[in-house]
Amino acid sequence: MKFALALGAHEVGVSSRPEEMAAKANSLDFILDTVSANHDVNAYLGLLRRDGHLVLVGFPAKPLEVAPVALLSRRASFSGSGTGGLPETQAMLDFRGEHGIVSDIELIPIHAINEAFTRLEKGDVKYRFVLDLQSLK
Repeated sequence: MKFALALGAHEVGVSSRPEEMAAKANSLDFILDTVSANHDVNAYLGLLRRDGHLVLVGFPAKPLEVAPVALLSRRASFSGSGTGGLPETQAMLDFRGEHGIVSDIELIPIHAINEAFTRLEKGDVKYRFVLDLQSLK
């Protein structure tokens, strides 16, 4: 939680804490779901207000089960989006620059790529790996 607040979040709710999820029920307009592991998306849909939107950009290995009542009872929408093209990427970078949004990364030299994959499999990545292509020299 302290990491999210340090990165600029105004509030943090932890999905593994039922009391925090209950406190946020029917309160959010938009959720960007970046989870790539299998998870209960219905728990997140329950956080949406009427006409709220949940957009999935993670890529779980198995299909997610969605309870129709979670969508119908609040007129919610559930959609997904893959990686954007160059115009979308540029728009995102421009937005980040205009709003002072930065990323915390771990820079990995190319020779450590196998170690990086091992760490990914173990869930030993705090933010995002970025390959240092300068290390190819």
